[in-house]
Amino acid sequence: MLVKLKTLVEGWLTGAARGLLKAGLTANRATVLGLILATASAFSFYIGAGSPPLTAVASLILLASGFFDALDGIIARIAGGGTKLGSLLDSVLDRYGDGLVIAGITLAYLNSSLLWVPTVFWGIAALFGSLLVSYVRAKGEGLGLKLAGIGVAERPERILILVASGLLGRPDVGLLIIAFAANFTALQRFSSLLSRLRG
Repeated sequence: MLVKLKTLVEGWLTGAARGLLKAGLTANRATVLGLILATASAFSFYIGAGSPPLTAVASLILLASGFFDALDGIIARIAGGGTKLGSLLDSVLDRYGDGLVIAGITLAYLNSSLLWVPTVFWGIAALFGSLLVSYVRAKGEGLGLKLAGIGVAERPERILILVASGLLGRPDVGLLIIAFAANFTALQRFSSLLSRLRG
């Protein structure tokens, strides 16, 4: 969904990527920096439960993490094309980043509930959904079928949901939304694969 919007700001991102590349930031370093920021965001969410200023800080750090995640592929392309190592690093560290942020928020609201259901359930559901969105895409691409742009909650959308809910002081509500949206996206992609494989 927002992957399509990303193409509209490709020029600005490319300009930023060129500047950072000249400053010595490689694609792999951008990927690692994204994980470091995601880890800092997760910790800030964890210690900031019930504190709107801290959850706002956590949200802005997460937004910065998403910014570097969007840039790493562009930097790789400008530098002459990505490598298999870079692709692997990006995929693995993105999953760690997703898991850490969701875990940080879940642990912060461990003793609370939403819609009469323990928040930990929504956190687990959000984590499973987020991982499945990526797994189904990877499986599809392994079968030669592209899934980019399919689904309502790809990674950029999920990051923005958590950023927005954190800025509003309710990152736990963000977990609830992702629990539904990510699993729905995984099912959308699975359904798309099934229909294409069946011909």
